[in-house]
Amino acid sequence: MKTVNFLFSKILRILLVFLLFFIWVRYYEKSLVWAVVYTSVLTLAFDFLLTFITKKKDLKASMKKGEIAKAEGYCNFFVFNGNAVAVNFFYELLSKNFSSTKKANYILFENGEEKNVLFPYYIYNKMSIQDLVFVYEKVKKLTINKIIICTNEVDPKTKELVAKLPIKFVILNKYETYESIMKKYDYFPDSLLNIDDNPKLNFKTFLAYSLNKKRAKGYIFSSIILLISSLFVRVTIYYLVFSSILLLMAIFSYTNTLYNKKISTDIF
Repeated sequence: MKTVNFLFSKILRILLVFLLFFIWVRYYEKSLVWAVVYTSVLTLAFDFLLTFITKKKDLKASMKKGEIAKAEGYCNFFVFNGNAVAVNFFYELLSKNFSSTKKANYILFENGEEKNVLFPYYIYNKMSIQDLVFVYEKVKKLTINKIIICTNEVDPKTKELVAKLPIKFVILNKYETYESIMKKYDYFPDSLLNIDDNPKLNFKTFLAYSLNKKRAKGYIFSSIILLISSLFVRVTIYYLVFSSILLLMAIFSYTNTLYNKKISTDIF
């Protein structure tokens, strides 16, 4: 089913890009054959570039609204109930699947021949470099393969620093923790704490909402209506412009990774 969805998504994206380029190539190129050839070349080049860009993105995971609320609620529960509660929860989760040892701040567990650490570090603000230093001080003397930190959010500079440390770190935010650990092993905290179910709609959230995958169909339909309408009027350029804008919004909505990106569940 995932393969079918992937192929459908890929084909639809290519068709949208093709239509966008064809509108303008055909406007200037009178030969239908050459218009198709030029459009095909541009489509392949653009799709390659778009694929490269979207793979490099590291944005919020694609999750259902209910799952997003749960991920945030579980995180808030840990934040306001202290580190010991989080350590106990993850110890119970890990001990059901791995040989695990609970320490004051973290859990040691064995995954095959690997010895790893899961370090719950839940704070209200984004995890900073100073927070990373605190975690590093706790684990630097251990002989382990990897440290997995589960936290709320992470400052970008902290992510950059992690790659330079001599110990391998994997930092998961609240959404990644939910998807990659809790959901993967079907084990969740007994309580959650939702602080703000109705946040104010800022410009960034508005764009994410407006350019979501679910709205792509509306943009495609509107674009096609304008494109067809351009065949019956003398001044077609305005219809082509707005049709192209709607197609661009549809393409971006369908490939937008802010809410459409899947998180890898292969953490350990």
